Amino acid sequence: MPKKEPVIFFIGWNACINCGACVAVCPQKAGFISPFDTIAVNTPCDIACMVCEDICPVSTITHEPAPKPA
Repeated sequence: MPKKEPVIFFIGWNACINCGACVAVCPQKAGFISPFDTIAVNTPCDIACMVCEDICPVSTITHEPAPKPA
């Protein structure tokens, strides 16, 4: 299975209901949590499984490819 490219997640804060579902299903280490008890934003996710996007009840989690290291 090929390794997925890292992504950066974004959360639409106006829509987020802070339900914690994204954190509950995230396979990342415990430090991959924002100060708002959601998955981390502005931090590259090297797993890129997208389970958090799938589980979000308000579909407010999006992503884009992480910048390539210089």
